[in-house]
Amino acid sequence: MSVLYLAVFGTCIAYFLQTVAQKNTLSTHAAIILSMEAVFGSIFSIVLLKEAFTIKMAAGCLSILASILITELKGKTN
Repeated sequence: MSVLYLAVFGTCIAYFLQTVAQKNTLSTHAAIILSMEAVFGSIFSIVLLKEAFTIKMAAGCLSILASILITELKGKTN
């Protein structure tokens, strides 16, 4: 039952809602929102699971976020 629950709610419904939402927003905004996954994942792992915040976690969050922001902001100036 756990696998079925995760398959339905964690995958099917989540991807359906993501697709519907992406149709109604700009691609730039969608990319920035989706790039925040690493940041929110790190925050929730620290808050909910009491994991230690490491240099690797910080570097990963910052590199993913910076790469998306640089790419999206560079496109606006051209």
